[in-house]
Amino acid sequence: MEKEFIKETQHSVTLNVTAGKIDSFRETERTTGTVRVYENGCIGVAGALGEPDEEKLTEQAKEALSFGIPYPCLLEGALEIEERDDEEILPIPELIPTMQDFLDRLGALCPKFAFSHKITLAHNRKEYRNSRGRHLVSEGRSFEIALIAQNRGSGNLFDTFLVWSGKHFDADAVLAYFKEQYDAYFMPADLEPGRYPVVAGAVELLGTSLRHFVGDLYAAGASLLSGKLNEKVFSDKLTVCDDMNPKTTYGACFFDAEGCVSEDYRPTLIENGVLKALVTTKKTAELYGLPNSGNADAPYDGVPGIGFHELYVKPTAKTLKDLVPGKAILIFIAEGGDMTPEGHFVTPVQMAYLLEDGEIKGRLPELSIGADFFDMLGKDYIGTVCDVPYKNAALTAVMMDVTKD
Repeated sequence: MEKEFIKETQHSVTLNVTAGKIDSFRETERTTGTVRVYENGCIGVAGALGEPDEEKLTEQAKEALSFGIPYPCLLEGALEIEERDDEEILPIPELIPTMQDFLDRLGALCPKFAFSHKITLAHNRKEYRNSRGRHLVSEGRSFEIALIAQNRGSGNLFDTFLVWSGKHFDADAVLAYFKEQYDAYFMPADLEPGRYPVVAGAVELLGTSLRHFVGDLYAAGASLLSGKLNEKVFSDKLTVCDDMNPKTTYGACFFDAEGCVSEDYRPTLIENGVLKALVTTKKTAELYGLPNSGNADAPYDGVPGIGFHELYVKPTAKTLKDLVPGKAILIFIAEGGDMTPEGHFVTPVQMAYLLEDGEIKGRLPELSIGADFFDMLGKDYIGTVCDVPYKNAALTAVMMDVTKD
């Protein structure tokens, strides 16, 4: 009989913001424990809320083997890694006064906006052990300011978002970043319909296509990529991973629910245009004869299933100006889009800005953007840049068809 033990603690402090003022404070801590045992091709799982009693959970998991749930026993071998982020972002006693001062300064800089929503400080720890000598510990912190901005007098529930996340909070830098968006919001810009470089976070541009990378759909022939594993399908410049690296996905756990650790903590799906893997668990990988991507996720009391963390697209440029010289469109809010079974992607854009040589020049009217799946990741893929202030994340650029709504 083989065994896995997982313990996870999630601690967070959330400030609720209404009309620019902090009106409530919530601190939560949740600890869970899981034991999974394997015998005769079956899995038994037991989970608990609160500090886990490993011996008791092990007995419960053994009893659960009687349910006869099939699952391969493919435990990873001996390895010990600890990734700990012990640097405190903000002391909890200082959080409310520091953030209220930040909100007061933001209100003075952006007087036409009324701000609401949440500010969250999080600290997560996850430990994994198995009977073959693997012991992994991941501990990380994250901080997010997520504000809904209402243009006073507009009559709308909200008009835009101001969002920042990271591990090193510099109030002056974040205020300057938000002020640039505020100023641009009130500077109307326009452009003619046509084909333009469209710049956005990878999830806005590529998120709807992720289902085509799911191993089950691939094996069933329901993916646009079916039959193309290890083939050159996309642009030479394109490398796409699931980002489990805490340096770029703040607070992330570097291993998956089955104790798999990928190179650079980023399971690779596309490498230099070649389809290298699908999103799988050990079970789906064995069932369909696919490589195990290390993308398993699992509830504390359930069997592993597929999961995904954050899209990582390998950078190709150092600055936004290098990536998209001249005119481009920077997407901030694009909700409601979808992709047809044939692979044509279209989405309305509720908030976008005109870029010229990498700088915001003004707010564009509502738009629609569209492109073909293989073109987006192939001939129309421009590249990706990291370390840019907008959205405090990497930005990906694709040539797309742009129309006005």
